[in-house]
Amino acid sequence: MKTFELQILTPERPFYEGPCVSLTVPISDGMLGIMAGHIPLTAAVLTGEAGFTLPDGTRRSCAVTRGLLDVSAENVRLICESAMAPDEIDEEAERRQAEAAQLAMREKQARRDYVQAQLMFARAMNNLKVKQHNAEQLNK
Repeated sequence: MKTFELQILTPERPFYEGPCVSLTVPISDGMLGIMAGHIPLTAAVLTGEAGFTLPDGTRRSCAVTRGLLDVSAENVRLICESAMAPDEIDEEAERRQAEAAQLAMREKQARRDYVQAQLMFARAMNNLKVKQHNAEQLNK
């Protein structure tokens, strides 16, 4: 199968850089799939689960937050606020984060603080979902 160079980048670190056969990312109308030779495009990526297939057939997934996807002739770059592999996700810490965010959303506060609490909650819930989905896939 044809491959392309994939970069998944966050402000903290490069999550993945290397050859890839296919990539799926969450966008506003659902999931967008990319394979080698895809037409050039730029798209906004939403918080969700991204998945990619390596040339050896290994399928990897990660929890991503908002970002940008840039597809060119030979390269695909996914730049997002965060990207975490399922084994990097601490379920207990994410549950505490979600609870703290829910409490913060219930308090009377400035709109900016409320929006930040919503984003914190969405990220924690997404991380838990990706962790659970990956565990289910391993048990099949």
